[in-house]
Amino acid sequence: MSSTGNDTATATHPTWMEFDLDALATNYAELQRRAGPDVKIIASLKANAYGHGIVAAAKALAAQNVFAISTGSFHDAVAVREAGITTPILMFGGNLPAGIADYLHYDLIPTVYNMETANAVSEAASKPTAIYVKVDAGMGRLGIELQEAESFIQAVAKLPNVTVEGVYTHLSFKDAPGQAWSKQGIERFNALIGNLRSGGLDIPVTQAVASSNLMVGYMDGCNAVCPGHILYGLPSVETGLADITPFKPMLTAIKAKLIHIGEFPGGNGLKDGGYHLKRQSRRTGVVPLGLYDGYRKPQDGAPAAVLIKGQRLPIIGVSLEHLTFDLLDLEDVAIGDDITVLGRDGGDQITLAELANWQGCGLLDILMNFDGRLPCHYHAVR
Repeated sequence: MSSTGNDTATATHPTWMEFDLDALATNYAELQRRAGPDVKIIASLKANAYGHGIVAAAKALAAQNVFAISTGSFHDAVAVREAGITTPILMFGGNLPAGIADYLHYDLIPTVYNMETANAVSEAASKPTAIYVKVDAGMGRLGIELQEAESFIQAVAKLPNVTVEGVYTHLSFKDAPGQAWSKQGIERFNALIGNLRSGGLDIPVTQAVASSNLMVGYMDGCNAVCPGHILYGLPSVETGLADITPFKPMLTAIKAKLIHIGEFPGGNGLKDGGYHLKRQSRRTGVVPLGLYDGYRKPQDGAPAAVLIKGQRLPIIGVSLEHLTFDLLDLEDVAIGDDITVLGRDGGDQITLAELANWQGCGLLDILMNFDGRLPCHYHAVR
């Protein structure tokens, strides 16, 4: 097991996250199988690879010969380049036109959805330079409106030193009504691509299908897909719409070491408030994992717990830098013992979905809460 940079679970702050790069490689292979051998995969690594670590994920996917990776973060993209990874990087957008020169300096492919950005590429480039155009086919978030896209793309293609390498859209969904809406949007997008090609414009890469449609088995006529959630074993649609079983979570554990055992043999004593109101036994445990580290206070009544030696122990307090739990009748514990906040311990497991349910949020909320706050350990691809 290896870690990023100098991040290790040391005695100074013994709390960490564990990731399985073999799960990422397995998920990638399954997606390629579903999409077909001739379909290009543009792996979405936005938001630091959904909180899993963009450099580690990019290295693993580059080893699988992924066609391209994508992100909206310039900082993340630069980190990938500085790690020596030469895989094409598609930038999803989020920059001002003045930032294009920096994109080209790091060999990043800009996404264009307005003439200001397209002109900036033309002016900054000294040779024919690839861009992708994003079309808003119904999401209502980012992209050139579908009705304006054909004339816009034709105009961009005529600019000096600009090559329209790809055209893409995004139409994610979670439920059955959303699935029908997404399919309609993709059909309109494909009609746009047909019109462009009929008008004489060759577009090497077209993409509309992402995680949600891949999970439900819907493929269109485009020659690329852009999976995100499902690469990391995260569901993006309701359970009844797709079977996620073939995909394995890349995040396998969040762990910490026990730093304190509180002994209260005489009852509450003078300390009749605070955590004593929740304590069921005479002993508590503490680990250095608090709000500052990404853990959030569970909702009232949620059965939030940690695992030690396969036993669930209820959390009784979350402060800025510490998590306190009741040791109940568990006697065989000592300072330095591993506790599991997420993952498997013995015959029990705390899942990401369970943790999100306790905290009243989504799976991505949990990942973003912890992102960048803890050392990350990576199991190498076997």
